[in-house]
Amino acid sequence: MESHTIINEIKKSNHLPQMPKSIGDVFTMVLNPEEFEVDHFICKVTDHPKLESLLIQYLNSPYFRLNREIENIRDAIIYLGINNVKLIVISFITRLLLPDKKGRTKTFNHNTYWKHCIGTSIASFMIAEYTGISDKQKMFTYGLIHDIGITVLDICLPEHLDKIHELQLKGLHQIAAEKIVLGGKTHADIGMWLCKEWGLPIEIAEVVGFHHGPTLSKENVDEVKLLYLADSISTNYYERLLGNDKTFTYSDKIMKAIGVTKEQIDTIIKRLPKEIEKVNRVVNFEPIDEEKE
Repeated sequence: MESHTIINEIKKSNHLPQMPKSIGDVFTMVLNPEEFEVDHFICKVTDHPKLESLLIQYLNSPYFRLNREIENIRDAIIYLGINNVKLIVISFITRLLLPDKKGRTKTFNHNTYWKHCIGTSIASFMIAEYTGISDKQKMFTYGLIHDIGITVLDICLPEHLDKIHELQLKGLHQIAAEKIVLGGKTHADIGMWLCKEWGLPIEIAEVVGFHHGPTLSKENVDEVKLLYLADSISTNYYERLLGNDKTFTYSDKIMKAIGVTKEQIDTIIKRLPKEIEKVNRVVNFEPIDEEKE
């Protein structure tokens, strides 16, 4: 994969973002809640002023309607709570991969696709909660970053992503379209390469690389299967956003393997649109419409 033409094109684009070490350390901390220590976390966050500023800015927004201004990261963590802080940190890290300039692609809408990533996160969280086979917070995180290969294409090779998107709109399956445009490779292959390039844990690389082919995974099999199913659920939601009426079926074999029922899947499908909009207001830092509150 390292020497594949598409990887060489990504490298030559000079747009591939680098993972700052301080952000990598924060990422590792939020992925390991059993090792989470507030003072150490604060120390790492302050190594990245933009993240620290964003957390404080968010807390001082009209969303919280506090009666005093928050001025430091410790107060922010106390008011937000660790879980909310982790959600915002994870979102911020994921957003490092999105283009600095809006509109690098002409037909592909990365903001709409971002909702698919959130949908995958929520579905992963709910399936993990139903089955208990993996940590639900961790699976939420994996859902946000599972399509890291798409955002790399959006940043580095937007014309390729536009071609893929145009083929999709003509009715071609996403993976088939990607193999045509990317010389036999897919966004999952690109994502797995990037995980290894950045030295991320093997579990993340496996989830990112095999979420469209769970039978290929040899490690972290339950997590990969869970995310595969969550991604399928959210893909149907995404296709509706695109105006397509095609529906992807859910693998009975995978459902049985991870212990989730058809009734539980139906519940996730029903709740997904509302939950996506709710989470998107947080992770996208969108302003709250006070008239709707």
